[in-house]
Amino acid sequence: MSGTTPTTNVVTASGSEPDLERDPDPGRRIAWAALAERYALVLLLILTTALFALIPQTGEIFGSSANVRALLSNQAVIALVALATIVPLISGQIDLSVGPAAGLCGLVAAGLSANNGYPGLVSIVLGIGAGTLIGLANGLLVAYLGVGAIVATLGAATLIQAFVSFYSHNETIVEGVPPLLVNLGAGDVAGVPRTVCYLVVVGAALYYVLQQTPFGRHLYYIGENRQAVELLGIPVKRYICSSFVVSGTIAGAAGVLQVAIAGSASPQVGPGFTLPGLAAAFLGATAIRPGRFNVIGTLVAIFLVAVIVNGLTLLGAADWMQPAVNGASLLIAVVVGAVAGRRGLRARPIRH
Repeated sequence: MSGTTPTTNVVTASGSEPDLERDPDPGRRIAWAALAERYALVLLLILTTALFALIPQTGEIFGSSANVRALLSNQAVIALVALATIVPLISGQIDLSVGPAAGLCGLVAAGLSANNGYPGLVSIVLGIGAGTLIGLANGLLVAYLGVGAIVATLGAATLIQAFVSFYSHNETIVEGVPPLLVNLGAGDVAGVPRTVCYLVVVGAALYYVLQQTPFGRHLYYIGENRQAVELLGIPVKRYICSSFVVSGTIAGAAGVLQVAIAGSASPQVGPGFTLPGLAAAFLGATAIRPGRFNVIGTLVAIFLVAVIVNGLTLLGAADWMQPAVNGASLLIAVVVGAVAGRRGLRARPIRH
């Protein structure tokens, strides 16, 4: 044998040799594409923020500390609702009652003190507890009675709104809101708005639960292949029911925080939280962990939409811009998810 290295000719299915010079390292190209997909939403948030901070029409106001604080603080409630939304979505379900549930829980927390004289702490606990009960009811209907998640939670949302009208007489509770509740939404912690601190705590706790505990991992497994998980003997129904309980509890906390920020409880605010929450959840599933609903991606999506709306408002955009951006975000997320699905990156399916 000679000392030369033998040459192997590789022929493709078409009968021609591959053009190695044109794509010498396809693995690296795929890795860069995956990296770009993972952090595209983060990059878009950075670029959008920089744009509105630098252009003359918005730069001075957009970059002011007052506007930044308001932008961060005002998203805490919607962000909590979005986090509540992703928990059932991970298991392949959907909760359309998170917005109305948040509104009801805030109303209960304020009303128990204003109308019934309950201490502030008791009212707060019972307000959040109302969200837990709503989540439990949804979970029992979906997991154990086999009712479709969309039908069950849409029906729950309608019933919640009916109860809100009955309980509040369609009037905003302004007087009698306990000072303890109002003080929850005021002040700073080390210069950071207190509402943002609550969001960070809930987000970090949920991230840990979903990524580092058997509960979270099993939810993802159920969303990916429920039948296979059932064959392993994992109590799927219990996990699905628990996902709605967690969702309802976080929604309850969001409703209580909304009252703390506003200093009053309006029967009209709840339903308006559902679409932004869903939009952030689906848009967030295209980032950080593409194809999976995740905490960080959801929060990035929340603040991306907030920055866009804030910047356009400073440019003189009309009031309808915010729902338009939320609706566009949801459509974009669905389209991206459909495209990703053709490449095996589809987000968890939702069972009707």
